[in-house]
Amino acid sequence: MQKEDTDWLREVVPSYRSLLLYYNVLECSEAQVRRALKPVIDEVVSGADDTAIESQHHEIEVCYATELAADLAAVAEHLQDSVEAVAKLHSAPTYHVYTLGFAPGFAYMGDVDERLRMARHATPRQKVPRGSVAIAEQQTAIYPRTSPGGWQVIGRAVQWPQLHPGDTVTFKAISREQYEQLCEAEGTQDV
Repeated sequence: MQKEDTDWLREVVPSYRSLLLYYNVLECSEAQVRRALKPVIDEVVSGADDTAIESQHHEIEVCYATELAADLAAVAEHLQDSVEAVAKLHSAPTYHVYTLGFAPGFAYMGDVDERLRMARHATPRQKVPRGSVAIAEQQTAIYPRTSPGGWQVIGRAVQWPQLHPGDTVTFKAISREQYEQLCEAEGTQDV
C-alpha cells in the first residue's frame, strides 16, 4: 500500500493482540478500508513482507537480590524454594518482546516459566524504581523509569537496550557486587 493510498488513515495504534486504525469516515467507508488493508494483511500473514524490521537478541544483566527486589522473597515462598531458584528459573528462558505499552519503553516479554507465574498486586505501588525487573502472570518486563506499578519485582538491571517487538531477551544473573560496579560505572545511584 502506497502513502498516497492512505490519506484517509489518521493514526495506527498497535496493542498486544490487535491494531486500532483511526480513519476519516468522510473520506473513506469501512468497506473501502477493508479492501485497502486486505492485500497488506494477506502479505503479512503469508510472510512475504520483506520490509519487516529484523529482530535482535539482547542479554541483560540482572541482580536478583532481596534488598533490590521488593517481591523476590514472596516469589521464592510461592515457588517453595530459594531466591537463587527464582533467579535460575527467570534467567533460563529466551523471552520474546511481544509489544510495548503502559509507559514508553515498557516491553512486555514472555513467556515466564509456569512455576513463577503470579498475579499483579491488588494495589499497585506508588513508586517502582527504574530498572526493576518484574513478573506478572506469564510476562516479564523492566520498568524503564521510576513509576507506579503492580508487578512482582524480582530483580534490578542497570543498563539495557531499547527493546522492540520481535526482539528476544535473555537475562543473566549477576552478583550484588557486579551490580554496584555497573551502577558506579553508569553514574547511577541504587534507588
